[in-house]
Amino acid sequence: MFNCSAPSDRPLALHYPEPTAATENVTFLAPHAPSPKQQLFLDLNCLEALYGGAAGGGKSEALLMAALQHVHVPGYAALILRKDTQRLQLAGGLIPRSQEWLAGTGAAWNGSRRQWIFPSGATLSFGYLAHPLDKYRYGSSEYQFIAFDELTEFAEDDYLFLFSRLRKVQSLNVPLRMRSASNPGGIGHVWVKERFVESDSGKRRAESGVGGSTVSSAFGFPLSAVPAFVPARIADNPGLNQAEYRRSLAHLPAVLRERLMNGDWSVQEEGMFCQEWLRYYVVVAKGGREEFSPRKPFPTPSSAEQLEIRTPDGRVVAVIPAATCRRFCTIDPAGTSADKARESRGRPASHSVIQVWDQPRGEAAAYLFLRHSWRGRVGFDGLVKVIREITRTWRPEKLWIENEKLGQAAVDILHPELPLETVATAGRDKITRAAPLILKYERGEILLPQLNTTWRLDFEAELLSWTGRDDQPSDQIDAAAYAAIVGQENSTGVIQILPVGRR
Repeated sequence: MFNCSAPSDRPLALHYPEPTAATENVTFLAPHAPSPKQQLFLDLNCLEALYGGAAGGGKSEALLMAALQHVHVPGYAALILRKDTQRLQLAGGLIPRSQEWLAGTGAAWNGSRRQWIFPSGATLSFGYLAHPLDKYRYGSSEYQFIAFDELTEFAEDDYLFLFSRLRKVQSLNVPLRMRSASNPGGIGHVWVKERFVESDSGKRRAESGVGGSTVSSAFGFPLSAVPAFVPARIADNPGLNQAEYRRSLAHLPAVLRERLMNGDWSVQEEGMFCQEWLRYYVVVAKGGREEFSPRKPFPTPSSAEQLEIRTPDGRVVAVIPAATCRRFCTIDPAGTSADKARESRGRPASHSVIQVWDQPRGEAAAYLFLRHSWRGRVGFDGLVKVIREITRTWRPEKLWIENEKLGQAAVDILHPELPLETVATAGRDKITRAAPLILKYERGEILLPQLNTTWRLDFEAELLSWTGRDDQPSDQIDAAAYAAIVGQENSTGVIQILPVGRR
């Protein structure tokens, strides 16, 4: 993918456009004219665009301007999303800002629906995607404009799902647009960077309207279908006291400072997992190429399916008959004492995670195939229910759960109904506990389902953004760490955990 240019009838220079109905609408509703970089963002004629980079560059404001461009058109509907409603409503957030802009314009605010209704009948709504299932709240909705503020806070699966809500009737004369704004960093940093900032070859993409860069039609697809990246800099916001803001940012840690001050997408904290370590498998029918649906698994490792280990370029390097595997589950329950302590300090809420693993017997016992992963926020009774459901579906030989209070309580309730036992953390810190998992990843012994897009992308995002800090989400990593420990015991009978320093 490459960047799209500004509209073809205008030179690729930063300037205010010729007046149009949409431009005049923004100028009328916003308290000031768009900055040159904001105007470039508003002028883009592609389906998908990111305004990303430094803090203070006017990115969120640009999203609001873009949402308002067509509110004079009857039937137009716009949606702006954040991770939670609190950040929409904070001072300086998009809801208070919209109220400042739209007071006295004839637009009516519906607080219970977090929605503006304009004299034309057009609407601008504000929403949230705090949890994986929240996206389905919009399952029957229809929008012509959808925007994600701070895109790197979202999972790629949430972002892609909202494209299904981007549609219009034939007679509605407005473009379909997916727009985003974000600083670098966060759990979605890797996928956002790959989608917008870098090409598949890892080279920096041409930046829309900057340095005379253009996109040739020789790429073989319409320009309007190409994602655009508009880089944000502090200097792009003329209304900001730049010197004062830079002094404030100078106190931040180096990586965060480079991301927020300079919009640097390349700088990254030293992670515990590397992307080049990721390895994949595909489930196929024995003797054939048919993919089995992950939603309808065989109740036990079956002689009718095989696990093909593939290289990143798709070459098959090994085939493991599923019938030779032992199947087990690992469970990381949310709500431990450490989880509650982190949440009380304002850290992200923890999730319970249940993972299903297949481990070959014999010489290939070093490999672990992650067959299924469930992640959610439920109470203790809800967790027990999900454990029973996953056990009925996947029928593991044994289940292992973290041995904190919730884990032991689950064993007390479910044993001997289920083959559930605790795995000891022995008070080890997360990095030390993850040591066997890190080593297995580095050796290419952890295999993920190549064709799965329901949970694999979230898991990979957590892996690649994790640096071992306590304030980072690591529920899925914890469950996988237990699998590495259990898998080591299955293959050797001995568990040895060694400390791992920051890489």
